[in-house]
Amino acid sequence: MLRVGRYLFKRAETADEFEQIHRLNYRTFVREIRQHEDNGRGVLVDKYHDRNIYFIALREGKLVGMISVHDQPPFSVESRLSDPSILRQPGMRILEVRLLAIEPGERKTVVLAGIIYSMNEFARAKGYTHYVISGVTDQLPLYKHIGFEALGPAVGDAAARFVPMMTTLERVETQMKRSKTLWQRRLAREAAPASEPVSLLPGPVPLAPAVQAALHEPPLYHRSTEFVHLFEHVRGTLSRLTNARAVGMTVGSGTLANEIIAATIAADACADAGLILVNGEFGRRILKQAFRFGLRPRVLEWPWGQPWDLDQIATTLDDLPPGGWVWGVHQESSTGVLNDLPGLVRIARNRNIRVCCDCVSSLGAVPLDLSGVYLASGATGKALSSVAGLALVFADPARLAHLNTDRIPSYLDLPATLASVGPRYTVPSGLLRALAVALEVYETPEKAQARYDHYASLGRYVRERLQALGLPPLAPEAVASPVITSFYPPGRESALDFVSRCETWGFLIGGQSSYLAEQRVVQIANMGAILRSDLDRLFDRLQNWLERPSLNYRVV
Repeated sequence: MLRVGRYLFKRAETADEFEQIHRLNYRTFVREIRQHEDNGRGVLVDKYHDRNIYFIALREGKLVGMISVHDQPPFSVESRLSDPSILRQPGMRILEVRLLAIEPGERKTVVLAGIIYSMNEFARAKGYTHYVISGVTDQLPLYKHIGFEALGPAVGDAAARFVPMMTTLERVETQMKRSKTLWQRRLAREAAPASEPVSLLPGPVPLAPAVQAALHEPPLYHRSTEFVHLFEHVRGTLSRLTNARAVGMTVGSGTLANEIIAATIAADACADAGLILVNGEFGRRILKQAFRFGLRPRVLEWPWGQPWDLDQIATTLDDLPPGGWVWGVHQESSTGVLNDLPGLVRIARNRNIRVCCDCVSSLGAVPLDLSGVYLASGATGKALSSVAGLALVFADPARLAHLNTDRIPSYLDLPATLASVGPRYTVPSGLLRALAVALEVYETPEKAQARYDHYASLGRYVRERLQALGLPPLAPEAVASPVITSFYPPGRESALDFVSRCETWGFLIGGQSSYLAEQRVVQIANMGAILRSDLDRLFDRLQNWLERPSLNYRVV
């Protein structure tokens, strides 16, 4: 995938992209070149469509150019050769080029160079050596400019005559280098209005300029007084923000933070007296992590999109001995459900059961009181709006004093991490500085509440717009996350197709992960430096697309 200014060059993947290909195919080879009879339907499906790989140029989601290749003989060009054996020389790996078509208004732009570049990158990576093409006689100068040479005379009728042609990958690259100055001028002109796509992913999140600047400041030695002072200041800020007694910070992701929780539980005498709550992918993940540390907890599970059932949890906790534990995900990122952590703490406290919680995506998104939580995980690259790379574990050191940690890997030894002044092991100063700046928006209760209100407002707007478009969120409104909204793509479109479509519009959304793609779920996250205007533009594009009339077509 290549983005140049207003243009995105990529392989065709979605149903909408293929529909646009068939339309451009019709306009070019029926209406303009008159190679095919008019079927009156406005679309033309190439006879080699099932074997074609299409490289396309999109401008604001609209197809403006394409080229296709395939490697399955017999090639159509063979019917135009007196001796087709020329295509079967030892060492040759041929791609037949077909359907070079560019909208008339785009023929003096960077579109041709972009689709040829994309095609050549693919061919080079796959080990092909030659291209063949049936060149329209009117466009011979263009084909020769690309590097093609005739293999024989023109054939065909008066309406459309074609010349069989061949070139090598090396010749195409040479011709493009000879035109470098011309293309550089065009690239510069087209790149003038270029902008980075807006990230609506659940991580990495868009960063405020001050956070980005902090990330790139000169490095500090992690044992220096300045670094240790900043490290402890950040720990104090995080503890005050969550009402936690202490927090351990280690280089890693939220997954590492949950590994530390699992290791800590496994070192406890009540390790076998546990319950894990699963209502999405990340609940399933902590269950797998628990198994890896030899834990064998009971499990309560609910379908995707449903919150925890506290009554059911209370009944199950009644069967656990005092001192047992329960572990779940506060904000289930896969579904956008915000589970009732205060309710869980309340019913567990009444039964002398310790609560462990994955707060990786809820930390910084909603007010969080961890004073009644035994162990909680967090991360820096989510709603805190910093750079991913620091794993956080919140705990009260006094409640861990009874643990025997001799068999815990040193890096996962939470009591030792909490007891250390400064980092136990190397922490890059860029990550720490970026987090310190990101936490400034939470430095007072009033600022923190303003941040939570901002996230809540954006989340409501996302859900309202989706509902209006007939795309209801998975999470019921009463338990909806303020920063992650999961939903099914429109119609029968796959998650990957819809993600690709949004990318052509300039927006990155979630759906690529296998656990989402398998469920055909996509998601919009409004974490980090996201504005209402960013969301406006996405939903306006989506609404316009959904209002387009659909077309039925068949192969001709």
